[in-house]
Amino acid sequence: QGFGIAAFVESNPGLVLNPGWGFKLTTTLILSVGSMFVMWLGEQINSHGLGNGSSVIIFAGIVAGLPDAIIKLAHFVMEGQTDPLIAVLLAVITVLIIVCVIFLEKGERRVPVQYAKRVVGQKVYGGQSSYIPLKLNPSGVIPVIFASSLLTFPMTIVGALASRFPSLTIVSEWLNTGALHYSLMAALIIFFSFFYTAVIFNPAELADNIRKSGGFIPGIRPGKRTAEFFDYLLTRLGLPGSIYLALLAILPGILRHFIAFPMIFSGISLLIVVGVAMDTSSQIESHLIERKYEGFLSTGRLKGRLGR
Repeated sequence: QGFGIAAFVESNPGLVLNPGWGFKLTTTLILSVGSMFVMWLGEQINSHGLGNGSSVIIFAGIVAGLPDAIIKLAHFVMEGQTDPLIAVLLAVITVLIIVCVIFLEKGERRVPVQYAKRVVGQKVYGGQSSYIPLKLNPSGVIPVIFASSLLTFPMTIVGALASRFPSLTIVSEWLNTGALHYSLMAALIIFFSFFYTAVIFNPAELADNIRKSGGFIPGIRPGKRTAEFFDYLLTRLGLPGSIYLALLAILPGILRHFIAFPMIFSGISLLIVVGVAMDTSSQIESHLIERKYEGFLSTGRLKGRLGR
């Protein structure tokens, strides 16, 4: 068989692959199989009732690096490479960022909805009030993913051209770690925050559904006025939410690059960790309340603690 392969290679030299292609094909195959396995593992987590399977895996991957980061920071302090006050300040800043992320992710505008009474025979239907929660950041980390993916394309092109044209080296540095990079990143995050919110939220459809179910917002006429009111609220909530998301994405990088301040987590990693932790705790508590009529905290519902 070996002589047959050698004869085939000698007779067809154009079909011989570059030695580098073998590594590329193997790497592509391994990454594809690994991605499919992670998706299957996430579906298994979802099927067993925990939910957010893929997010939980990402959460575990981020948190797994926390002990190593703390050990490295402690080693730097012991070796004298980092001031102990800087380490304490880093811990305080990390805790404050986590508190801010929790506060802003929990932030929402509750729009009251009143349902009119209907008398059918001897029964009265409706007449109750409810609310529609509008979150401060309804898009999550999707705008950051879109912005970073879109910004990677010009960075790759300019980096490849900089090897042939040295004059583009400064532009490549600005796009990678300079002020231009953070400015474009913030602008793209703000844009995609409004864009993604407009895609997932349709004010006209929501207003029509409220009107069909016999509901109305106090002080707002049903139909077009209600849709305009929702559009107005989404614009007012989207601006601070997008600015908060942009600052959370670029502020750790600015502190690390311009001030040389060490950071344990990036802003987006903190957003993913806190968001997944809150969603998972809410799902676990809802399952416990459904089966045992109480949450895993003796003080009551997790969602209602801040309001008490």
